[in-house]
Amino acid sequence: MKVALVHDGSEAQECLGDLPEDFGAEYDEDATIRALLEAIGACGYDAVGVALAADFPQRIARIEPQMVFNIAEGIRGRCRESIVPAWLDHVSIPYTGSDGLTLAISLDKALTKALMVDRGVRTPLFRRVASEAELRGVELEFPLFVKPNGEGSSMGIRRSSLVRSQEELERQANWVLRTYRQDCLVESFAPGREFCVGVLGNEELELLPIAEVRCPDSFYSYEHKLQHEKQLICPAQIGQGLEREMLEMAEIAYRTLGCRDFARVDLKLDAKGLPTFLEINPLPGLSPSYSIFTHQARAGGRTYEKLIGRIVELAFERAENRRERIKT
Repeated sequence: MKVALVHDGSEAQECLGDLPEDFGAEYDEDATIRALLEAIGACGYDAVGVALAADFPQRIARIEPQMVFNIAEGIRGRCRESIVPAWLDHVSIPYTGSDGLTLAISLDKALTKALMVDRGVRTPLFRRVASEAELRGVELEFPLFVKPNGEGSSMGIRRSSLVRSQEELERQANWVLRTYRQDCLVESFAPGREFCVGVLGNEELELLPIAEVRCPDSFYSYEHKLQHEKQLICPAQIGQGLEREMLEMAEIAYRTLGCRDFARVDLKLDAKGLPTFLEINPLPGLSPSYSIFTHQARAGGRTYEKLIGRIVELAFERAENRRERIKT
């Protein structure tokens, strides 16, 4: 059985024009792509890599895979992560992970947080800002945190993202608006510990051991990433009550966004020590060496190969269930 690993192509690895210095931070290294192909092969599948490029539809048609393992982030636009799943749905090829709608919504941090508020999930107060003029209408108490509304992998997050005055807010927000050419998210800063919840499954969910992310400034910035200033503790050293609440929040987020197969939910403690929702990533990194999700899987007793195999199994089960529903 043939499984095609769809990943970002060479164009995504190069800085195009005047894009920011952290452009490409979301894209997987060659070592990760090789590790995924080896893991898929170790599970008994015929694994083949396919780069996302202009001729992607033609290449997929020639390969004729029975399943696609999707890790492609895309390059441009609000719906860049939706390109691969939307096309695969169009040609009826099953794939791992969430569909295009879930990926597009979750990439929009403000929209995702609004959905969480509607479901009663605690999240820092926030405002979406599209222009310098709108900054004067941000009536939130300092300190505040400023970041691009539609990026991941710490893109647009610097040590200067934590602002304590109107002057700092305007400077940082204008930098985001100008550099990333998109809206920015301004939210109340949660000063406490940061955690990640990994989720596997569809109808029935498996919640992986919670991981705590520690770094010098109480948030993970691009500077920290460059200097490898991150400590991961998994399982996190927390009480049962806090653990239950964070797992419940993660499950609500996963169900609300319509996530499939796997995802990671990021949470942070506020000034009162209460967990708050930051964002959800339905396309988390799968590096065997440094990705949070794979560390959580190992802490839960799964090797890298077993994790990748389980993700493929979940996608096949979904596809089979869908075929059965169509028959009836």
